[in-house]
Amino acid sequence: MLRRKFAVIKLWPHLKTAEDECIARLKIAAKSLGLECIEVDSFARMVRPPHAQLTKEDVDFVLSLHFETPKRYDIFSFAALWNPLQFFHDWGYRRHSRNLLTHDDFLSCASPWADDHVRRFISNDPMREGPQLRLYHSLSEPILTPTTGEQKLFYTGINWERLGKKPPRHQALLKLLDASGDLRIYGPRSFQGVNVWEGYKSYSGPIPFDGVSIVRLINKVGISLALSSEAHQQSELMSNRLFESLAGGAVIISDENPFSHRFFGDTLLYVNTNLAPEETYEQVQTHLDWIRSEPDKARELARAAQEIFRKEFALDRCLERVYEEFPARKQKLTDLYRPKKPEERIAVIFLMPEFELQVLEQHIASWKAQEGVDTRAILAMDSADLELFGDRVRTRLSQLEVPMTVEPIEFYGRHSTGSIEFRRRTGYVIDQIIKLVLSEDYFCIVGPHEQLFSDHLCSLLRTLQDHEDAGCAWSDMLLKHKADGNQHADLAEKPDIHSYHNNRPIGFGRLLFRKTALRRDLHTALVYVDALAMDFLYGITNNVPTRRCTLVIDIQNPFNVQFASVRTEEEREILFDYAPDIFGKPSGPDADHLEPVSLSLDRMNEAGKTKIAVELAHSIPVPGILKKIGFGLYRRWYRSGAK
Repeated sequence: MLRRKFAVIKLWPHLKTAEDECIARLKIAAKSLGLECIEVDSFARMVRPPHAQLTKEDVDFVLSLHFETPKRYDIFSFAALWNPLQFFHDWGYRRHSRNLLTHDDFLSCASPWADDHVRRFISNDPMREGPQLRLYHSLSEPILTPTTGEQKLFYTGINWERLGKKPPRHQALLKLLDASGDLRIYGPRSFQGVNVWEGYKSYSGPIPFDGVSIVRLINKVGISLALSSEAHQQSELMSNRLFESLAGGAVIISDENPFSHRFFGDTLLYVNTNLAPEETYEQVQTHLDWIRSEPDKARELARAAQEIFRKEFALDRCLERVYEEFPARKQKLTDLYRPKKPEERIAVIFLMPEFELQVLEQHIASWKAQEGVDTRAILAMDSADLELFGDRVRTRLSQLEVPMTVEPIEFYGRHSTGSIEFRRRTGYVIDQIIKLVLSEDYFCIVGPHEQLFSDHLCSLLRTLQDHEDAGCAWSDMLLKHKADGNQHADLAEKPDIHSYHNNRPIGFGRLLFRKTALRRDLHTALVYVDALAMDFLYGITNNVPTRRCTLVIDIQNPFNVQFASVRTEEEREILFDYAPDIFGKPSGPDADHLEPVSLSLDRMNEAGKTKIAVELAHSIPVPGILKKIGFGLYRRWYRSGAK
């Protein structure tokens, strides 16, 4: 059942940006369709009081308008493909592209460049599909009667290039139009402390980001100059200006953006911004002269363009189509990562080294969230804690529809009095679990600092089922932490087993193992490692990624922080002993130490010893005649059979 509610991410709550206008328009379009649009931050928490954390029980989906952050919530998520490809190159191609791909699906705005950007990344991923549904950065109302208005040129923008070293786009053309008296510029007067429109006499003031004011101003001025950046033209993607101008009923003078030509043809007037500014200016003036001399024909152009807009690009039409197709689309995408053999069961071991109600509830929430997979949940508690809190824990677990079981595990070595003497190595703990707890072939160990998204275990299992030769499947994950009073969650991709960083751990629950793929002598190394226990298990198994980001790990949680003091260089020696081809050269202080020469010579055959002796003899700094006499005596002695 659809809830008829969706959320949209507002990334910069303290800044007024173009996203605010888009969000205002989404809310207007949603209301006209009987939908509710809720503003949230990047964690899907409501921007306005009560700042509640939304879940999949509250909204149908979340819409992300920008690639700045990855998906940070366990709700179906659309990423709008509204940004030119060049923006990714300018701001960090690899990182921001990966952020984009953490979302469940993508909403196209008919840019081949933007759509193919996604399709390239998922071309060999059987659990993903390219964009199918469309949503434009458009609007639904007001749609005003076509007009030539004051027969002036409307232009708006933030002119943000003035903040950097780049000259503002179209600066020379705008200066010429500014001098002519034909231009009306609107937009913020100041942006990040810079007077972005200083020096322009045609600057007419800011416009409220309310979704409607700009349309009324365009209608009043009458002619719209819809210019896009070079990046937008390259990606065949139009900015908001075109859609605002169409709704405003203005006669539109557009640049040669392929999008405009493809969808609106000769209902728009065009100028070539690749020419010298003076030539482009003359083209604009020619169009202005025609509009002023033929206002009826100009209004007919505006009316024809607006009719195309109403049928294909009005935001309420687009949003309505998204909602109509969403249930089937979501089901189709879900089927791609659901297990092919749903009867295969996963043992999920939730670690709770110390009894904490918050950790208990977090584990319960992670387990209950899992969809499309058969699991047996085990809560691993320290033996002493189980004696003390066991009844309390079992009572809570018995309230679940399918209760977890509780197993005693020795997390600590204790004195005879029961007090803690030392913390056992994590590898020792995992070895206990493998030997004493597991009956299923598939198992996943979840740390007390981790939270699982609802598609986590099913996508991991599907990946292992698709790769029968693999012993481990892994997901991407989010590294949650607080800094400068703000909460962050950064994307972590492929595990790195060759270096350990406490702020970038390999993680626990992101890995699903096939027990039969593990070697029987595992314990000879596993029980002796702590911080690198999961690195070890991951490294020795043939592994494959899900390419989904389905787990959050709190790197500031004490469970993770405790590994910061572990001497990982010593643990790495153990991993190297067990699997040198996998874990590479030891990194300890004596890694490059050579054997004693005497020992090396003892292992050498006679030919090798002779060769070294000859080389040494040649290196002795004596006259050549003496070397000849010496080598002659040596050959005679050697041929005589002396040893």
